[in-house]
Amino acid sequence: MRRSSLAESGLDVSPEEVSRLFAPFVLRRFAPDDPEWTAEIARRQRKIGKRYWKRRLLGWLPSWQRRGDTVLGEYTKAWAGIDYAQYDPGAGAPPRPSPWIWRDECWFASDIGATRVRQLLLVRWIERLRPARVLEVGCGNGVNLMLLAGRFPDVRFAGVDLTRTGPRAAAALQREAVLPRALQDFAPLPLADPSAFRRVRFTTGDAARLPFADRSVDLVLTVLALEQMERVREAALREIARVARRHVLMIEPFREVNDRGWPLRYVVARDYFRGRISELSGYGLVPVAALDDFPQEAYLRACAVLAEVPAAHRSAPAPARAGAEGGRGGCREADRRAGREARS
Repeated sequence: MRRSSLAESGLDVSPEEVSRLFAPFVLRRFAPDDPEWTAEIARRQRKIGKRYWKRRLLGWLPSWQRRGDTVLGEYTKAWAGIDYAQYDPGAGAPPRPSPWIWRDECWFASDIGATRVRQLLLVRWIERLRPARVLEVGCGNGVNLMLLAGRFPDVRFAGVDLTRTGPRAAAALQREAVLPRALQDFAPLPLADPSAFRRVRFTTGDAARLPFADRSVDLVLTVLALEQMERVREAALREIARVARRHVLMIEPFREVNDRGWPLRYVVARDYFRGRISELSGYGLVPVAALDDFPQEAYLRACAVLAEVPAAHRSAPAPARAGAEGGRGGCREADRRAGREARS
């Protein structure tokens, strides 16, 4: 489907606002022909090229496939060492800078700036869709949901992550009476209730077997989570479609925006998500909007895609999947699991 610009999206997000939100996490800015920028790009291209050809030659070996145990190991370690202070816009030099492109600008910047911009997009879509219940699949350390809860305190938010360390990090932060000042400052718009983050429910679970009942959430979110799920792509998309009652919003590296050149090589080299927007209808999801007019990594583009569950399907049970247990306790069971996780 056609991808819209910010101006066409109707989200009330301006390029100037995007630049302002990202600015604290930009280390350096370059012209596209700056020798330092081109040298860094060339260095990374060589690295990607080597990994790409190794993947092409050895990708049939399990050790070269990005399977669940690999993803679990990497992110268990990442979330175990998370420091929410890194989101502070006033903290100074951004961590882990990498090449980013925004229209005609080139940056060395932290991906934390992109998290902040994506948060604004999530806010604007939730304002438009007005869901009562939202689930994020692959919620990681919970930062997206905790900020959204502060902006929309009347919405019930839940998150599920493959790791235990992500939900545990979020649960530890929820012991605070209000959201730390660094995260309040990170929010793209003022929070209506800085204590609402404590009501978000986090649990550990597999995207290929979500612990939620059919059509039990109004809106399902994924933010660079399907990116890691190429090996379970079909199962994860079936499950997302099963639990969604009205909409699914995915900010992911869809094939349409990474279908040639170095982005395609990078996706293959990393064994990342290769699903297409055009394939979503096969899962009972109808794409209604697509947007990629926001800062992008030099070698991996993301696209925000909003898909609808057809009205005729919203009250009907989703098709049963192999091995599914009837209902599995639905959202109540997920809430109970999240409560136990928060107390552990």
